[in-house]
Amino acid sequence: MSDLNSATTRARDLDRSQTCTLLDTAYSDGQLGVDEYEARTAAAMHAATIGDLSRLTADLQIPAHLLELSSAPEAPARHSGLPGRGLVVAVAVVVLLGGFGFGYLLFGRAADSDQSISASGSTPAQPVAAGEPVDTLTADGIREFLRRFEQEFRDTTADDVDLYRDDAVVDRVMPGQPHRSQRWMFTGGFKPWTEPRNRDRDQATVDLEQLDVDRIGQLIADAPRMVGLPSGRIDRVGIRASDTEPRVTVYVREGDAYKGYVQATLRGEIRDVKVA
Repeated sequence: MSDLNSATTRARDLDRSQTCTLLDTAYSDGQLGVDEYEARTAAAMHAATIGDLSRLTADLQIPAHLLELSSAPEAPARHSGLPGRGLVVAVAVVVLLGGFGFGYLLFGRAADSDQSISASGSTPAQPVAAGEPVDTLTADGIREFLRRFEQEFRDTTADDVDLYRDDAVVDRVMPGQPHRSQRWMFTGGFKPWTEPRNRDRDQATVDLEQLDVDRIGQLIADAPRMVGLPSGRIDRVGIRASDTEPRVTVYVREGDAYKGYVQATLRGEIRDVKVA
């Protein structure tokens, strides 16, 4: 991770990605159950500081070949004559490409198609310009996300998806490699977020085309009231594949803690409600 003599040092995307790799490994070798893994990964994706990230892995056993991801290298000297941010970004890209073996794309491909995905058949909102943030916690935002998803990947399948206010995270099987998957970050466009990892080649996937976007959007709006927290806020919606039926879970937060959730099918049929 970044220089981390201080837990208050601001985290970079690279630091968040490295933490997610450690969590992936802890989940795959049985240190974390699915609920805790999902909660920690969600926290890592949006961690503000190095201290926030360190707390997510402090109790984990780290394999020897990943120890470098959990240690802080010596901070580089700073000189007033250093070039600006452009060079810093370029160095980060080189580190990702050379050090961890996966491509780090700065921008998603332009979204030019007017075609959208909506199982409900409703007319989509005017597409947002490519690269602009999308609020994926609304029906229109989900619809736009799905449009860009199909444009990027040429299909609508995923292992799982997490939707946030201004971005989303997707885990997908790698083309031609059913035993490998990779996590992608969506911030207007798609870019690889973590290095590829092993997966069960028979693992179930979810077809996002089956989402009833309008009903899920309404579920997101109603969830705080449904769990008894009318002043609560939604900051994550998880879409998970399953051997039985895929599920959509809307998490309701109050302050800094999750207090309840509403779980439903892709069609918006409620299966479970956890009341605060």
